[in-house]
Amino acid sequence: MSKYRIERDCLGEMEIPDNCYYGIQTTRMMGVSGCANLPVSFFPDMHKALAQIKKAAARANNKIGAMNDDIAEAIAQACDEIIEGKFADQFPLDMWQGGGYTCVNMNINEVVGNRANEILTGKKGSDRVHPNTHVNMGQSTNDTIPSATHLGMIARFDELVRELGLLSVSLRAKERKFKDVVKVGRTCLQDALPLTLGQEFGGYASVIERLKGQAVSMRAGCFEIVMGGSAVGTGFSAEPGYMDAFYAEISKQYGQTITPMKDLFDGFQNADFIVEVSGLVKKVAMTLSKISKDLRILGSGPRSGLMEINLPALSPG
Repeated sequence: MSKYRIERDCLGEMEIPDNCYYGIQTTRMMGVSGCANLPVSFFPDMHKALAQIKKAAARANNKIGAMNDDIAEAIAQACDEIIEGKFADQFPLDMWQGGGYTCVNMNINEVVGNRANEILTGKKGSDRVHPNTHVNMGQSTNDTIPSATHLGMIARFDELVRELGLLSVSLRAKERKFKDVVKVGRTCLQDALPLTLGQEFGGYASVIERLKGQAVSMRAGCFEIVMGGSAVGTGFSAEPGYMDAFYAEISKQYGQTITPMKDLFDGFQNADFIVEVSGLVKKVAMTLSKISKDLRILGSGPRSGLMEINLPALSPG
């Protein structure tokens, strides 16, 4: 077997190592962009969501008669393998990219395409499955990347909600345990009025519960995406019936109703939901930092600090 294969695009041709599932466009971008030294695949949820989208699109195109059964099923199988964690080393592109992550979309198109072609023909290439013609059918970077960003956050939201819930339970337990421990309250570290240590911990629990509630509410935005809009929101290039078939399929994959945004042009133009998520993560981080600093002060000592609480030693000093 040859160690290289020849791939061609509008800029020419290139030798690609035959053990690589990515192709010519990924190889071109590896040489010219990215400086974070951190691949997008460091956060695997993004590529898993992209694979879910490609699988749903193939099944939808097949359902409306735009894609042959064998090609659609080969694409779906390749996507399932990516979702399971295979081919993680085939997504080498850097986190910092120009061009709206077009290269990231093409990277997964090439990996899925080559693997699907391998399933059908026994070799990589585009003899039966083409990364643009088939894997990217009815899609554009402009709808796949924002949609994958939303879908890719679902598991992280679930983890955040779960961990905040566990923390609030722990803090409420401390509230009950310390309900009769009277201490001095402080303003600017100066003595103020008495309260209980339980009341202090109850305050910590309340803010964590409030943040958990905000996370639960905000999570719903992950299920509103812009798939079907194609390049600019009009859906141009998609076959009739594709959009309805896609949302039925992607909802089935996630086990929850996924819908298009009410105004796709709004969704294409604006990323305010991502900003809101970033703000929530920052609020959680700042709150945890503040609570940690409070506990550090309350546990300072042991001889000349406040030493109102005992924090277990994790290391000398």
